[in-house]
Formats: sequence, C-alpha cells, structure tokens
Amino acid sequence: MHEHDRTRWRDAARRLWPGLLLWLCCAVPLPGHAQTAAPSDAPHPAPRQVLVLYSLGSDASSLWQTLIHRGMSAELGNQNLSVTPGLFEERLDSVRVGELPAVAGLEAYLQTKYRMVQLDAIITENYLAAQFLRQHPKLFPGVPRYYVNQGRQDWIPADGINLDVRHDFGKAIAIMLQVLPGLRQIAIVGDGSARGQAWIADLRSATRPYQGRLQIDFWDHLSQEELRRRTGELGSGSAIYLLPVYRDVLGERTTPPAVARDLAARSAVPIFTSVESMIVPGVTGGYVISGEEVGRTIARILQGKTPAADGMQAYIFDDAAVRRFGLRNLPDEARILNRPQGVWAQYHWQIIAGLSLIALQAALITALLLAQRSRRASVAALHAERDVLEERVLQRTLELLVANSRLEQQATTDPLTGLGNRRMMTLRLGEELERAQRFGHTLSLLMIDIDYFKRINDGHGHNAGDRAIVAMAQVLRGVTRAMDTAARFGGEEFVLLMPETPLPVALEVAERLRMAAACLRVECDDGQQINLTISIGVTASVPQPAAPNRRDADSLTDLLIRADQALYRAKHGGRDRVESA
Repeated sequence: MHEHDRTRWRDAARRLWPGLLLWLCCAVPLPGHAQTAAPSDAPHPAPRQVLVLYSLGSDASSLWQTLIHRGMSAELGNQNLSVTPGLFEERLDSVRVGELPAVAGLEAYLQTKYRMVQLDAIITENYLAAQFLRQHPKLFPGVPRYYVNQGRQDWIPADGINLDVRHDFGKAIAIMLQVLPGLRQIAIVGDGSARGQAWIADLRSATRPYQGRLQIDFWDHLSQEELRRRTGELGSGSAIYLLPVYRDVLGERTTPPAVARDLAARSAVPIFTSVESMIVPGVTGGYVISGEEVGRTIARILQGKTPAADGMQAYIFDDAAVRRFGLRNLPDEARILNRPQGVWAQYHWQIIAGLSLIALQAALITALLLAQRSRRASVAALHAERDVLEERVLQRTLELLVANSRLEQQATTDPLTGLGNRRMMTLRLGEELERAQRFGHTLSLLMIDIDYFKRINDGHGHNAGDRAIVAMAQVLRGVTRAMDTAARFGGEEFVLLMPETPLPVALEVAERLRMAAACLRVECDDGQQINLTISIGVTASVPQPAAPNRRDADSLTDLLIRADQALYRAKHGGRDRVESA
C-alpha cells in the first residue's frame, strides 16, 4: 500500500474512532447517521473515459509519479462524484529503459489495446509523452488532448490545450535570498539538453537584477566527477540551485533524484531545487513545481474541467535542511516536509480516545457503585460490563479483518468466473518474468479470445454470453497446472501464464485448449445450444543470462504486445486457430 493510501485510511480511522467508541460503550446509534438518501429517477451520465500517458515509470521507480498519484487521489477524494471517471494509465518508463525504447512500438500498442474504448480525453504528463503524442496526430483522431507539464511554455498546440508549468525563477532566487540573508554566491547546476539550456537562459534573465550583489556561476557543462569536486569546495555564503540533470557533458546518463542525493551527501551548503521530487534528504527545497498540484490538475481534467496552467508551484522545504542551515523568514504558506511530530501531534486522537474511554469507564463504575448495595454485586457488574466491551471490540476487529480479506480477494478476482482479473495477472506476469530472466527459464503466455462473442450476446442475450465465459473459464481450469495462472483479462479475453514452459509445449497446450473449447455446448435461455470456438495467440519470453543492466530482455509489455499480435493474426486468419509470435 502506498503512503498516500495509508494516509487516507488513517484519516478515515481518526474520523470514525470517536463514533465507534460511543457505539461500543452505549450501543446507541449516533444522531444524524441513519438518514437514507432518497432514490432518484434521473439517469446518471456516462462516465468519462480518459487515457493518461506518463513519461516516467511506476510509483515504485519514480518519486515524481508517487507525488502525481497522491495529488490525484486527494483531489478526487474531495469531490462528491456521482459517476467515477474511467481512468486508463500508460507509463513510458523512460527512467529505466531510456527515451527511445520507451516509445518504440507504442503507437501500434495503443491502437490495438484501446481499439474498443471510446476515449473522451487524452492527457500527457511530462515532456516525452507530450512529444510522442505531438508526433502522432492521427492517433485517436478527434479526442481532446491536454498537454500537462510538457516543457514548452509558449507553444500553442493545434490539437489540444497547453497546460505547461511556467518556472518562476524570479521567485525561486528571491526566496533563496529571503531565507539566507548572507548569501553571496549561487551555483546553478543544469545539463546541456535543450530543455536544460532553456531553463538556464531563463535563469540568466532572472538573476540579472542581482549582478554586483551576487556571484552567479552556471555549472551546466560539467562531468559528474567535476560537479562533485566543485560542490565539495563551496564554502560559507554559497548555495546551489539544482535543475533536473539527465546527462553530464560526457554523455553519462543519470536521474535528477540520483544527482540530488549525490550532491547532498557532499555539500556543506544549502541545495535549493526547482522540482518537488528532488527534495530528497539533505536538499533544502524552495519555490518548486509541486507533483501533487500537477496531479490535482490531471484529476480536474478527469472530471471534465479545464484548469488553468498556473498554480502548480509552491514553497516546499525539508525540515532537517531548514534546521541544519538555520534558514529563517520562511513564507507563511510554505509546506514543511519530514517535520518530526511530538507525542501529542502524532497520537492526539489515540490520547483523546483513551481519555474518553477512561472517562466513560469511570462514569460506568460510579453508576454501578451507586446502583448496587453489595460490594460483591458491584464488582461482578463491572467485570461483566468489561467483558462485554472486550467481546464487542474483538468481534468488530474480526469483522474488519474478514472485510479486508474479502476486499483483497475481490481486488484480484473476476466475480463472474472466479479466475484472477487483469490486475492479478499483471502482478503475476511481472513476478514470473523477473524470475524467468533471473534463472534463465522460458516463460510462455497464451492470449485467448472467444470467437464471434458479440454475435452470442446480440443473438442470444447477455446471459448466454456470461455462460460462454464461465464455460471457457472451466476449460481453462482443466488445462492449468498448479504453477500456471489463468485470468480473465477483459470481456471475452483470457490470459494463461505458464512459467518454465518452452514455446512448443505452450503451443501443444493451446491446441488442446482450442479442441476442448470446440466441444463446449452453451445452452441459451430459449433452449438453443450454441457451439464455441476460440482463437489463441501464443508467445514466450527469450531467456537471458543472469547479468545486470540487460537491455535486450523481454518486458511485461513486450510479451503482452506479441501475444496480442499473434491473437490478431489468429482472428484474421479465420479464427478457431492458434498462432505464435
């Protein structure tokens, strides 16, 4: 569970705890909580279907991506939505694989994957996703495009809306002088990329009013080793302003958080930055682009709103760095990260709940002592009341555990077939692919689709379609081994994951599966029986020797694309057949 999810559940628990406590002690429902909303006959509007393209990878590989999702969750959680938007997310993962591999084959993949989805909007986050969408104007024709945080401030797209974040470097330099009155030198760190040089040019303009008062050095054409050396030589009265750095002058690749951590470990002076995700331990912060605010902007577009491009920057500082360098005169609206909390700030709800429980127990004890004439009867009544409270708490705890277990199972199980769902298959495929690449095993993947499924639904009703899907799931269970994983990937499409299985064996299993499906007879509500046939696309991963930094190993997306392409050939080759890729 991510940090923003834990925070959301913790806040919900804090709001519910006082009411739960009173209910346990008094068994009286809280007033105002038994109201039932009147039914409405008004039809609900269809949910918006929105595709978001991220330049970076998953939350696990990118702090920026974590901040984006935290902002989206906070914005959507504050809205009383009658219809939840349909959110589709694709990550180019340029941090780990590089920019060119991240977009290779992406157009065909998106067209294939979303050919049956009617999108209402496409949102790009960051420059690589925006660049890809700009270069493919025929992709999803007619769908509104929103270019968020893409690095071209004055660009007016012909096919969408530019919601870029304009760096206010004037405020960034001003806040450095405000919190460090003795500042005499600023070293501005960047790189030689086109975006980096554009930022450097804006900074030259922003620092021009300070000529004569400040020494401004631009470190934008240095090797990483030279950058480390100069950082270690800075003394009192100096500070660093760090822009995102992706390559040094020698062409060596890196990531902005990695550069931030490296310089923070060597610097004896404050390091300010321009992006929230670079505020790692040891980095001071400053006036930065807020990942959470960018996420809120995306969430507003999901709701059908068109937000303004401004408002995505904020004053954000790291508490440890503020105390280490004695910063003062921080803005009142500044947000402080990683601030240590006292016992009261951290546990005040628990303390209030404990004191409330003590007060309630004292009241109960007093009432029982006054009501009972015998000391023995009074003590017995107190023990009985305590036992009842403990039993209720235990009962509610067990109910919560059962509910959490059911929620976890529902999140990874298809309710119609009992097989795993798309989320579970994606997780299993990632785990098995990593294991296969580590130990040099071959992993096979079967993508199965029921032929002419729309005819079944249109001609015999959705009940017949559901029976066909359930029958196909039973056939899948009959051919899977204990180590295999079968899942309903969506609609009438299934995926079978077979670890440690070479392609020829997988093809044999696919053929047996195809013949077993051909023997199925599905009974309709009108008494008719229909025959089923299936088309199967089969692919296998290419085993690689156990070595770090492999660039030619299959990814999860590679396997899914190849299996889908094989399934596409099987469909267009006449159906009721098996194809491999």
